[in-house]
Amino acid sequence: MKNILIGIPLAIIVILFTTALGLAFIHITDIPYIIDIENLGICEKTGLSRGEILLNYNAAMNYLSPFSSENFALPTLRYSKLGIYHFAQCKTLFNTVYLAGLFSAIFLIMLTIKKVLSRRTLWISGISVLIIPALLITAMSINFDRAFTFFHSIFFDGTTWLFNPKVDQIINILPMTFFMHCAYLILFFWFMGAAVMLIISFLNKKHTV
Repeated sequence: MKNILIGIPLAIIVILFTTALGLAFIHITDIPYIIDIENLGICEKTGLSRGEILLNYNAAMNYLSPFSSENFALPTLRYSKLGIYHFAQCKTLFNTVYLAGLFSAIFLIMLTIKKVLSRRTLWISGISVLIIPALLITAMSINFDRAFTFFHSIFFDGTTWLFNPKVDQIINILPMTFFMHCAYLILFFWFMGAAVMLIISFLNKKHTV
């Protein structure tokens, strides 16, 4: 029971940390979006050049950075007050994820240094982390649109995230499939976190709790 009481909170901490890592990878590298520009035919569908698309995408991502204090603005695409408000909410969400990830990292470092986690605790935590993304992947595979809507209903006000593509043109360069790929990528980071714990659990044959 003690291992369960420690393992499940540890799983939550690992999920927060790996979520921040996954978001940072998407946010900093732009790799998922650059790949999707080609794979999803965003240039052809919008009539915009690759350079212009990246210019506006990077402007939005720079605004969402926790180190940015600039106002939201897009170089060549139209946007409304509702669009500004939505991105302000996104920035708050991003900052919250990064802050939670930072505290989680500190907590994990402390636990590692003190060596207070047993093999069984790590195993329980690793399995718990595996179960959650498995359930989410199942839900998204069945109906990603519904999962996407449910996510936004939790974290955003009403229907403020529903953009009019003629007024807030950035939605034209951010297709739903891109967000799905981002979600799967973050879940991949969850799986990696679980794998690390399970490997350590397998290698560590000495109980310390």
